[in-house]
Amino acid sequence: MSITTDKHLKKTDADKTDTGDEKPMDQTGTGAMGRTETGAMDRTGTGAMDQTESGAKDQTEAGAEKTASQKEIPLFTYRFRYTRQEPAIWLAHLDMMRTFERSIRRANWPVAWSKGYNPRPQITFALPISVGLATEDDYFDAILTENLEPEFLLKTLNNSLPRGFAVTAAGRLIKTGASLMSLVTAAEYGLVHPSLRSAWEKMAAVPCDQPLVVAKKSKKKIRQLDIRPLIMKVETTNDTGLLLKTLAGSQTNLRPDL
Repeated sequence: MSITTDKHLKKTDADKTDTGDEKPMDQTGTGAMGRTETGAMDRTGTGAMDQTESGAKDQTEAGAEKTASQKEIPLFTYRFRYTRQEPAIWLAHLDMMRTFERSIRRANWPVAWSKGYNPRPQITFALPISVGLATEDDYFDAILTENLEPEFLLKTLNNSLPRGFAVTAAGRLIKTGASLMSLVTAAEYGLVHPSLRSAWEKMAAVPCDQPLVVAKKSKKKIRQLDIRPLIMKVETTNDTGLLLKTLAGSQTNLRPDL
């Protein structure tokens, strides 16, 4: 019986195979293969390949365009010396910066701009100047996108600046390193007042090993400051004038009004 059963089963399988009655196999085998391999290949292979290649191509082209647009533009740094006299001495420092920015725009300089959400023209001043203070020899830097002659820049800017400002010298920096503000270490002030000389004589009478303390006002409080380490040199020019040289810069700075 066992043998008969085996033969019967084998014959039955053979009959199924010979007659080709394998619809279930078509569904799970050839048919499934047709749907799974062919359809999946169409969707996963060809379609995904098209999407991947197309997307990668688009990203590559976009990246290339972005790289090309972000290609570094040659920059040229120029340093200028300028003076500020009446009536420009009554401008606050930020107002003076805006005045130079507008004047440079009127002069049609190809000035470079900073990056970010609030781009600004790349113009840097050596030190902030207090209201009412004139200057005879101060500095500012400007970064341009074109290599222009300093004489041309000097002429065009002086023609655009308002009364009270004048640029006296200009030159292009061959090497740029530290910022202009960090290079400033001292400043000289010419002070004139009828009682200035007598006041200095009283201060000079204080022994060198004792501090010269003044009250420095800030927005929130008043603090005591020893200004002796900040004074480098004092000379009398006449009965009413002094030439004062002090430490100045971004790290240590002595205002002349103290």
